[in-house]
Amino acid sequence: MTFGQRGVGVTRRVFGWIALLATALTLSACGFQLRGASEYAFHRLYISGGGQMATDISRYIRYGSKGTVVVTDPKDADARLEIVGISNTRTAVSLDSNGQAREYEMRSAFTFQLVTPDGRPIIPLTTIRLVRNLPYSDNETTARDTEAALLNRDMQKDAVDQIIRRMEAVKSMPEIKREE
Repeated sequence: MTFGQRGVGVTRRVFGWIALLATALTLSACGFQLRGASEYAFHRLYISGGGQMATDISRYIRYGSKGTVVVTDPKDADARLEIVGISNTRTAVSLDSNGQAREYEMRSAFTFQLVTPDGRPIIPLTTIRLVRNLPYSDNETTARDTEAALLNRDMQKDAVDQIIRRMEAVKSMPEIKREE
């Protein structure tokens, strides 16, 4: 190896370190940070309705929050998350020459609200609507049904993430009304 070849390797290594340093500085300057534990304006949450969705939200809060717990009695809660309704529909969006469906559009709607123990809204009645496309083939009926179930589960997880983000955005609780 000649001196010139060794110089090229050193130059590449130096430029590699400079590029790595520049990337690290850019990421730190733009405010990038890993998502930490969630903080909520309330410390005790009661969840009503929702079935599996309520279980997912409860699990997310249990393992991903700072000091917030899910309680089993609404009287013990600072806030109540009420999952009012969940609906799933499937509509054919394209047909083949024989009139058979080739693609379906799957829609899910999740309606919820976050209220104080006395029923005042923190997050008013809100509906999250999600849409996914499902290709259809007569030859793969079992696979289609499995994929439909996976898409429904994916939409539910997406809705849970959106609900969690909306609850994180609440910075303060309404003042408690004193009875006179």
